[in-house]
Amino acid sequence: MQTLRADLPTPLNALDWGPVAALGQVPLLLVRHGQTLANVERRFVGRTDVPLDEEGRRQAARLAARLRGVPRAALYASPLARARQTAEALGDPLTLDDQLMELHQGELEGLDGPTAFARFPEVFAAWMSDPASAVIPGGEALSACQSRGVAALTRIAQAHPPGPPVIVVSHQLLIVTTLLAALGQPLTGLRKLTQSNTAVNLLGWSEAEGLRVWVQNDRAHLEDPPAPDAAR
Repeated sequence: MQTLRADLPTPLNALDWGPVAALGQVPLLLVRHGQTLANVERRFVGRTDVPLDEEGRRQAARLAARLRGVPRAALYASPLARARQTAEALGDPLTLDDQLMELHQGELEGLDGPTAFARFPEVFAAWMSDPASAVIPGGEALSACQSRGVAALTRIAQAHPPGPPVIVVSHQLLIVTTLLAALGQPLTGLRKLTQSNTAVNLLGWSEAEGLRVWVQNDRAHLEDPPAPDAAR
């Protein structure tokens, strides 16, 4: 977990949404889905619809326990099974939003890392040198995924006033590219941001400032035993 803004009391955890709302921002809890077998096998599954595995379901249950009793304005998720199942563990009502889906990984879908690197070396070379312009064959550009993520979170935040947080469950690359945009960092920073399965990021949105990141990759509920704030 890392607190990224210096103008609130620190350290923060991702459930410290009150000070963000007090600044006139809409608090957003942006969550990555739980683990899948494809994550374990390190396969590319942007739009491939894989479910949570047993560990992913355990992670979602621990996230739900941590969020129990936390007021919420709304709950949104990508319709892909791994995100939807993670969100369903948090309760209802749930709104599914296609714009929260993962980067479309085209011809990489289903491939493991070594196979993908061998078949498409030019794609990974482009990701390393100029990820903003890299496009997966048959898939989506990282810059397009980023624009989609920023637009989706902005639209969702605009539908709610500052107050209890809006929970949004999505996917690693959509989350990381959106965080980079909110931090004002280029897509070359992609490899510097970590997102654990069911990690929680605290963002705020206002008309004046747009999206701002307060905490990223908070995984306190996955600590064993759970951290003291995991049952809050």
